Amino acid sequence: MRRPRAPSGCRHVRPRQGTSPAARYRPDRNRTPSSTPYDARVAYAGVSSSALPTTLPYRLWGRLFRLASHLLSRVTCDPLPDLGDRPVVFVANHTSFSDIFYAVAVLSSWRYPARCLVRYSYFTPAIVGRWLRPLLCVPAGGGGTDAVTDGVEILEAGWPIAVMVEGRIIPPHQRAEDGMGEFRDGFITIARKADAAIVPITLHNADRVWPSGSWPRLPFRGRPKVTVKVGTPFSTDGLVECEVMAEARGQMAAMLATS
Repeated sequence: MRRPRAPSGCRHVRPRQGTSPAARYRPDRNRTPSSTPYDARVAYAGVSSSALPTTLPYRLWGRLFRLASHLLSRVTCDPLPDLGDRPVVFVANHTSFSDIFYAVAVLSSWRYPARCLVRYSYFTPAIVGRWLRPLLCVPAGGGGTDAVTDGVEILEAGWPIAVMVEGRIIPPHQRAEDGMGEFRDGFITIARKADAAIVPITLHNADRVWPSGSWPRLPFRGRPKVTVKVGTPFSTDGLVECEVMAEARGQMAAMLATS
């Protein structure tokens, strides 16, 4: 007697006519809370209580990146707070090419597969595009669409999204006193249109693993400590744009200062 196949946790659906490729996949909303203790400030805290089903390639890449991150650095990471069923926009600082590796490592550990908006031009080399797509990255701001439209469609399709709020890698000499560059306001428009919560995240010392304009550094003299911190989710309801920007930047600056 053949054993019945287990239902897939993430099904492929045909996008609505007129939408961009950003909303190709729709995760089931059946959450699978973790039964394991969820301690703060450990290396990859594990499955979140807000976990979503994800794809096998994404989980495998996540495991590979977690292994690589332990070889190249000493990682500590906050747990993901309970986010309920509301759409979520993660906003993070951007200091290194390694940010995407740490992002996928952390998100796959939480089993909360946010789709990262990545500049459209990075998908132009076919080999890079084929590598980014299994990581659930989305080409934004090209192909006849803009990043705001792509972000809203992803959220409406049931996925959380992640945005590098500065829009580019910020080298050390271009950072302000709080350790970040100038924020772009596209994430506010996305959150308002989709009625999404904003969750600030910071990555500290990722540029010591892979500096801007250089090759990754091998840890011959000790592994640098990379810290991933998660702020308090907040809503844009009742806030004007400058207040949303100040709240996100204030939380992120405080987390970087204590990393």
